[in-house]
Amino acid sequence: MIGSYAAAGAWGARNGPAFIRRMLDRERAGTYVLLLLAELAVLAAAAGVLVGLLVVSVDEPLWLRALGVGTFAMATCGAAVWVLEAVTRWWWSRRRPGRLVVSPAPSGAVSTAVLRSRASFATPLSNAILVVAWCVFMVVLTAPAPWAATVFGLVTLATCARLAPFVLGRAAAGGVYLTPSAIELRWGVRSASVPWESVTGRPDDLAHGLAGATDASAARTFPVDVPLDVTDQPTPGRVAVPVAYLWLRADELAELIGWYAAQPALRARLGTQESLAWRPTTPSAVTMADGDTFD
Repeated sequence: MIGSYAAAGAWGARNGPAFIRRMLDRERAGTYVLLLLAELAVLAAAAGVLVGLLVVSVDEPLWLRALGVGTFAMATCGAAVWVLEAVTRWWWSRRRPGRLVVSPAPSGAVSTAVLRSRASFATPLSNAILVVAWCVFMVVLTAPAPWAATVFGLVTLATCARLAPFVLGRAAAGGVYLTPSAIELRWGVRSASVPWESVTGRPDDLAHGLAGATDASAARTFPVDVPLDVTDQPTPGRVAVPVAYLWLRADELAELIGWYAAQPALRARLGTQESLAWRPTTPSAVTMADGDTFD
């Protein structure tokens, strides 16, 4: 029986976030409402059980109380993160600029960029804060056992390191930067470069990464990383392209990359004001000739 519950839990942890992210990516008001109501119900249930355990477990052994209360406190924090993600994604879906800008790429080269909103920090930052808050809560909970409180205190200090990139201003929302020679990517404290020669056409699924990057093309500007969402993990041989909170939708960005992959002569215009005239409704890269204009 325990094995069955464990297997169900593992399946949910593996597939639940991916399912929620796919629903969020649809950017439909009805979907957001349903997800938000479901997540609020989970949050209320976890918080209710947590309060109940705090009340009824006062006379229980400390290890048992810490195990039960700590587990549901962590579940409450996780549910709160998903509620915040849904609200932030809904807000962003109504305010996405839907345009390109000329911006320096991470390498310093001029580029036509699809920027990413700083709202993309909502989930990793809140997750880092809530992990620290959970550790502090466990310090208070285990105060009658000094050795346990000391252990959780040390864990609290360790988890504070996850806040360092945000507090020190080293984490950048970044985006996707199209230069004449490569596609450059920036997120958090990491950047990568994919040469155009490695891009064979319109990417099929940017959420699973972009093929063509090598280890030598990746750079890291700070020792503490900003973790990717579990649903943004790229497949082997690809570099991550977190598509949430970009100024263009994922399908529009894929069309833009496919455009320049199919028309090498157009890449010389990247980083110029002329390249900003691109819109998803303009002619397809398949039918556009090298001498055609964007209008």
